Amino acid sequence: MHTINNFRHKKINDKYFVTTDHGSYCILSEDEFNQLKQDDIDENLNLKLEKKEIILNDKNINEAIRLTRNRNSFLYSGTSLHIIVVTLRCNMNCIYCHASAKSPDKKEFDMNKETAKKTVDFIFQTPSKGITIEFQGGEPLLNWDVVKFIIEYSKEKNKAEKKNMNISLVTNLTKMDEEKMNFLIENNVDACTSLDGPKELHDYNRKFIHGSSYDHVVKWVKRFNDEYKKNGIKNKRVNALVTLTRKSLEYPERIVDEYVNLGIKEVHLRFLNNLGVAKHAWNNLNYSTESYLSFWKKAVSYIEELNKQGKEINERMASIMINKINNETDPNYLDLRSPCGAAIGQLAYNFNGDIYTCDEARMLDDDLFLLGNVKKDKYKDIVSCDKACAVVSSSINDQYMCDNCAYKPYCGICPVCNYEEQDNVIGKISETDRCKIYMEQFNWVVENKFIEAENFK
Repeated sequence: MHTINNFRHKKINDKYFVTTDHGSYCILSEDEFNQLKQDDIDENLNLKLEKKEIILNDKNINEAIRLTRNRNSFLYSGTSLHIIVVTLRCNMNCIYCHASAKSPDKKEFDMNKETAKKTVDFIFQTPSKGITIEFQGGEPLLNWDVVKFIIEYSKEKNKAEKKNMNISLVTNLTKMDEEKMNFLIENNVDACTSLDGPKELHDYNRKFIHGSSYDHVVKWVKRFNDEYKKNGIKNKRVNALVTLTRKSLEYPERIVDEYVNLGIKEVHLRFLNNLGVAKHAWNNLNYSTESYLSFWKKAVSYIEELNKQGKEINERMASIMINKINNETDPNYLDLRSPCGAAIGQLAYNFNGDIYTCDEARMLDDDLFLLGNVKKDKYKDIVSCDKACAVVSSSINDQYMCDNCAYKPYCGICPVCNYEEQDNVIGKISETDRCKIYMEQFNWVVENKFIEAENFK
């Protein structure tokens, strides 16, 4: 005797991609799918479906429970990602700036050491055994003394707390020097920068009044990586993020080549969010969903060709989606989680100690996602307050359109993006650009990485 588990499906070409709530999947022919729908299953298909817990019986029910628990284990671990904005000041004028940065002389938008100390003390209240402290901005290096203070204070505090702590710095690298680089390397701080592609594109997107920002990026990425190699530090390199404007879509292969040439192993070809300064310049920056997806598919196909030539480079979104489908535990990419990372996965701390559900929420210049302040609030009160619970609830993909989607076990909703696009944290998901893009990316991944592999068995 068996029971058919709750399942969803997506037809791609002549195959059916069938998934369960706990993330198991099976690829079925049309005949096999009809057997499943009619619950008239032959012996061979029975074994196939039993192995994936698509049909449940006494042999596999405990495994289905275990997999459900594992896939949702992040719900019980506490907030792990903590984004600290040590300053809103920036020395660049990127055309798509999400952060609504202030001019370099506006030091009133710097975090002071008293607020920094209270922020670190607040972060260590999380029950999570692992934490990541990430410096964002503005340009964090414009408030270097506070960056140093937070690194040193958090490391000292962690001697007693004994958390698995990682620290990363997101920087445009224009204020980097040898002293700062050596301090970061000695303290095991990861560095991440922005690289938008070839020089003419990067400098067009990321304007710098003191020359070429591209030249600074290339110089310091190479310098850091040379120093890692010199000191025998393996498996560590400077990472980079690319932001795609309308102009960027002309350069799918050349953007990838820039990353390959700098030895960066992963490129995240993210679509542009309508936040911060980007919102006001949107008409000059944006592009259609179809244009973005055409670009993304060209770039990913080019990456596939490079891989065949022995050149190591991955597209991060494709890798995350493959990981989520293949593995029983969530890779903790907060944008593709249900509920999303807001509050229970990440918190963002503004220069004045204000606490937001996430860094994107901070960029809205709106108090809707403001939860409190490190100077007066405790972690347990922040993550359990009514506003945090409401945001978390709005990010659960249980609405009708999501509940009928085969990719539901692997996907997630962003209340911030819904609010910006539709003026409501609970959006009409199927009408959002975000949903359309993720749907097509999942389709590409399933067809090219799972169905194709099945056909070659």
